[in-house]
Amino acid sequence: MERIKRFTAALLVMVLVAALVPQTQTYAASASRKTIEIQVYNFLVGKMGFNTAAACGLMANVELESDFNVKEIGDGNTSFGLFQWHLERKKNLIKYCEEKELDYQTVEGQLSYLEYELKKSYKKIYNYIKSVDNTADGAYDAAYYWCYNYEVPSNRAYKADKRGTLARNTYWKKYKGYKGKQIEVTEANSAGSKTESSISETKSGTDTKTASAETKTVSSEDFTRTLKVKSPYMKGADVKFIQNCLKKLGYSVTADGTYGNGTSAAVKKFQTANKIKADGSCNKTTWNAIKNAAAKKAVSTVKKEEQLKITQQPKAVTVREGDKTKFTVKATGKSLSYQWYYKKAGQSSWSKWTGHTTASTVAYANDSWNYMQVRCIVKDGNGKTVTSSAAKITLVGGDVAVG
Repeated sequence: MERIKRFTAALLVMVLVAALVPQTQTYAASASRKTIEIQVYNFLVGKMGFNTAAACGLMANVELESDFNVKEIGDGNTSFGLFQWHLERKKNLIKYCEEKELDYQTVEGQLSYLEYELKKSYKKIYNYIKSVDNTADGAYDAAYYWCYNYEVPSNRAYKADKRGTLARNTYWKKYKGYKGKQIEVTEANSAGSKTESSISETKSGTDTKTASAETKTVSSEDFTRTLKVKSPYMKGADVKFIQNCLKKLGYSVTADGTYGNGTSAAVKKFQTANKIKADGSCNKTTWNAIKNAAAKKAVSTVKKEEQLKITQQPKAVTVREGDKTKFTVKATGKSLSYQWYYKKAGQSSWSKWTGHTTASTVAYANDSWNYMQVRCIVKDGNGKTVTSSAAKITLVGGDVAVG
């Protein structure tokens, strides 16, 4: 009887332990995500030299690619890791880590490969990310550009905007106080207690500031004082910030951080245009108006650049048989491709002009060209197309002028 009681008690303990395991694992995963997020930030600003805005842009992409899970598997087991390296790039990640004796399933291994991949194969993207302004708009630009040109998902314009907004509204607000400094992650683990994670900025000795205190740090984007011309001139990061905003809006200003007569004149022009008391000083009302107008301008500029639109139509020509003839179309948009078509005199339908797949295409006139027409269909990275107008060809003998 005593043996049965002991067995029953042991069984009950095992059931209780099993019931507690999922809760413990869930909490550990949450704590791990926080730690990885900080590790990613530290690597980007420390090892790679990105500013805080650039790091925020990349972290917004990491969140929506893998939610900071270094072992995340996606796209039918074809993508892996923080940035969801796909197919051949996934193989390259593993190969690189093996050669460098790194674990490809760790933050260190994956970010080391990221740096290698950028500098070797994506220099244009790397240089752009390094050049973004260390502002909320810079965070948006970094996230947008990274998604559009590095991740390249389906419907990428929509997703790039979503990630840009996440970078600007969430990650920038969270990290802007660190101003490019690395962050210390402290985790206290004790038997029988939950893991607690706190974020603090590394200082000399043991002096640290917690994240909650850092949120009180004033950024150059925050209004702190009325700017105006006085002796000596007012100087500072806030002056430079408002000067950069004015430059984005098209005003002729030197962003030197000094509030002189030129800056005051530009502010006055902005105030007049926006029906604000025009005195050349930048109080809170004027500050917010300039800041918001610049932010809207930045977003509209990005969207305008990605709109698929023909800006120069192919021109009609008059040529002789055997003449080298050039046709050109110009368009705005992202990741454009071109296909030219022709329609000979008397034909009702257009035929693909094989081999003519560039914005400017060249061919030699022949006797079938007379009254032939050519046009180009331009396609962007989202699969949208736009068709140019038709350019008519006139074939004549003797000396001619090309129109």
